[in-house]
Amino acid sequence: MITIYNNNILASFLIVLSFISVFPVPKKFLPEWNNNNLKFFCVMLPPVGIIFGVSWLLFFYMLSKLIILSEMFRGFIMTLLTLSLTGGLHMDGFMDTCDAIFSHLDRDTRLKILSDTHSGAFAVMGCVIILMLKSFLFSEIFSHNNKNLFMLALIPIYSRLGMGLLLNNLPFAKSDGLAVILGSSRNFHHNIFFAVIFVILISFNLHSKIIPVMFIIILIIWKNICSKIFGGITGDLLGAFVEISEAFMLIGAVIEICI
Repeated sequence: MITIYNNNILASFLIVLSFISVFPVPKKFLPEWNNNNLKFFCVMLPPVGIIFGVSWLLFFYMLSKLIILSEMFRGFIMTLLTLSLTGGLHMDGFMDTCDAIFSHLDRDTRLKILSDTHSGAFAVMGCVIILMLKSFLFSEIFSHNNKNLFMLALIPIYSRLGMGLLLNNLPFAKSDGLAVILGSSRNFHHNIFFAVIFVILISFNLHSKIIPVMFIIILIIWKNICSKIFGGITGDLLGAFVEISEAFMLIGAVIEICI
């Protein structure tokens, strides 16, 4: 590996980009996963979210030009494209979370279910429901493509912002696992950065009031679910938050363009 990482921020950014997305990072430029290179993992989640946001806009723009396709079909393709950007990483966490939550078992058993590589009935049902929901929501947005679409780019940034906040602040549900590795160098002072990012996101789209409200509500609800049901955060729960928060913020986007 070529040593180019005098800057831990760059190292953390590349680790985040390579881990939560399918965007290629050449192996010779990929830093090692150690405490120094993971020092800013949490705070680099929203900046990587910008890449997702731009991709969402590009996908939407290209699909909006395919007027020969129905709005419903374009919504379906848009959903698949946004799913492909993560390689299904967050969806996998969402499915495991569905199995764990709806098992109605004790905390330790739920944590074991999160680590299980097999998918149960609740995982399949949850996956189908959220993909259908996103497809319908995107199709509704396609039917109003003359409205403010910049808010589409903000949704993936908000979801990664929430991911960073949860990883940086909640206790770990397990003594080992992915969340422990990624959050090994978390710092309470990083919350100042998250607050600044939140203010910037709001200022970029002052006319959008529902999406940030949706984000805050889901963030608070998910924090309580993680704390009360699982005793903290895990990698799967972080992925589940991304999928759930994006779905609810898309609902907010649809409400905004329809009023």
